[in-house]
Amino acid sequence: MTNAELEKLIEGKETLFRARSSDVFDIGDEKVLKLYHEDVDDESLKIEYENTCTAFEKGCTPMECYGMFKVNGRNGLVFKKLYGISLTDAPTKISPAYLFKGGPIIAEQHALVHKQITPNLRDVREVAVNTINKETEAFAFLSDDERTKAITYIQNLPAADNMIHLDFHTDNIMINKETGEAQTIDWMTACKGDPRCEVAMMNWLFHDAELFPGCSKMELFLYGTIRVFIFNKYMKAYTKLTGIKKVESQPWDLVAWVLRYGIWQIESEKELLQKYMKEFIAKI
Repeated sequence: MTNAELEKLIEGKETLFRARSSDVFDIGDEKVLKLYHEDVDDESLKIEYENTCTAFEKGCTPMECYGMFKVNGRNGLVFKKLYGISLTDAPTKISPAYLFKGGPIIAEQHALVHKQITPNLRDVREVAVNTINKETEAFAFLSDDERTKAITYIQNLPAADNMIHLDFHTDNIMINKETGEAQTIDWMTACKGDPRCEVAMMNWLFHDAELFPGCSKMELFLYGTIRVFIFNKYMKAYTKLTGIKKVESQPWDLVAWVLRYGIWQIESEKELLQKYMKEFIAKI
C-alpha cells in the first residue's frame, strides 16, 4: 500500500473517531489508518510503530501494525481493525456490570503487560529526563537547582526492563462485545521500566487528570467519583495479582508527573502538576 493509495481511500470519508492527537479512518480490508495531527513528528511516529510491534509480538495486544505512511502531509500508521467498545462506554453499551468489572480488567491487562521483558524499548527514566531537558519553556517554572535535583533523583531510580504502557485509561482498553476479551490499544507512550511507575501514572489518571472537556459540574463530579471507584477496584486486584501496593509507587510520582506535564501539556492540568512537582522536589 502506498501513500497515494491511502490518500484515495480516505478522500471524502468521515473519521471513525477523533482522539487527542489523531483521526482514525476505516480503509477496508480489516484495516484502519491512524492519521496524526501535524504536530506529531517522524520520531514520535517511529516510536509508536516500534512500541506497537513489540506489544503485538509479546502478546500484549491483537493490534497488529502494518507500517508507517505519510498521507496529505501528515504522519500515519495502518493497524489491524479491532472490534469492540471502549471500557469507558462498556457500562452503558454492553452491561452496567462493567462499572464493577472495569478495575479488575485493567489490573489483568497491567499484569499481562508488566511481566513482559523488553530491553530494547526506551527507558522511562531517560524519557522523563529528556522531557525536562527538551521542554525548557514548559519546565521554566522550576529553578536551576530544582531541575538539577529532579533530574538527579530520576536518574537514581532503579532500572527495570518490564514493559509499561503509561496511558492506561479506560478509552485505551476495548472490550470485544462477543467474547468479552479486553484489548489494549495506543502504545505511543510505552517504555521499559519499573511497573510501579505505571501505578503512579494510574494514580494521576484516575484522580487528577482532566476529564471530558465541556462537561457540567454535576457530570464532572459523577465521572470523578466513578473513576476513583474504578481505581480502588483496580488497585485491589493489581496488588493481588502482583504483590505491588499503591504506597510502593510513590517514589515514581515525580516521573509520572513529568511525563504527563511535558508530553501532553494539557492546559487545565498544568497548575496542579507544577504544584505537585515543586512539593516533591522540595522534599528530595
